[in-house]
Amino acid sequence: MFKNKGSIVSWLLLIIAAFLLYSALYPGNKEPKQEQTGETIQLILRTSKGDYWQNVTMGAQTAVKEFGINLHISAGADEGDVQGQLQTAMQSLEAQPGAIVLGANADAAFEPFLKEAAKRHIPVIAIDSILTSGKTASYVGMDNYLAGKEALREMAGHLGGEGDIAIVAFNKGGINGALRERGIRDAVAEYKGVHLVDRQTCSEEYGVCQQTVSGILDKQKVDGILSLNTETSIGVALELKRRQAGDKIKLVGFDSSPELLELLQENQLQTLIVQNPFSMGYLSVKHAIEAAQGRTIPSRVEMSVELITKENMFWLKNQKLLFPVVQ
Repeated sequence: MFKNKGSIVSWLLLIIAAFLLYSALYPGNKEPKQEQTGETIQLILRTSKGDYWQNVTMGAQTAVKEFGINLHISAGADEGDVQGQLQTAMQSLEAQPGAIVLGANADAAFEPFLKEAAKRHIPVIAIDSILTSGKTASYVGMDNYLAGKEALREMAGHLGGEGDIAIVAFNKGGINGALRERGIRDAVAEYKGVHLVDRQTCSEEYGVCQQTVSGILDKQKVDGILSLNTETSIGVALELKRRQAGDKIKLVGFDSSPELLELLQENQLQTLIVQNPFSMGYLSVKHAIEAAQGRTIPSRVEMSVELITKENMFWLKNQKLLFPVVQ
């Protein structure tokens, strides 16, 4: 799909990643390892696919090494399989883990699980997606509603406060997608010159998403597109690249991947809204251990959001975010 492997950006990303990996594996000063706790934590993810959830897992495994716990990881093959994830969550209660870290793909559907976990006095830490259908000990993740508003404001800035825009949402976007879209729609009201003219959904298949975006662009003039996750951002950017419209139609997307970073360098999109999944995985397990031990933990740990552009993607702090092995 991306054939220009000899491009400058590809080599730079490779060199930086190698350097940061070496720094992580061979640090100058190592922190002493914490005394082992013996706790067992269950980590349940929406899916095992994609860089995002792999980075969450990497952060969680770093906490395992630091605190000496047992970590059981479950992840669905299909991000949209709500009932499958719910069944996994209910089954995990039978093992009586010290705590459960859950990246849920729905809210209301997990009400019976949250009730049963509370009945058994098993703390639940929600990550990535906030849960309101029952009691959780903590939420670790970004404020997706505010991130949606920030995405619209960023787009308005690229358009000079005037233009017609479209939303391309993920068809399995769940809680996060709904909150991001609500934030975008509410923020549109702040700009009299910005008009939302279309909204479509895409699957994880880039080619199918390109066709959806093609349909949007064929039927009306669009000055900017907001895409709500990794897959939709790649699909939109690829269609803009095919049309050679990356410099004419602005694109603000969510999340990060090697493909998106290359497309960003090629000016096929302007901004990526990115959080730190590595830190999310690490902090969620850390607080799960504390909750399992009966210690007080924060009810909410809000992850900061970074706006990644072509101009700042190679800044050191952003490289640590985009290549989280250095955390």
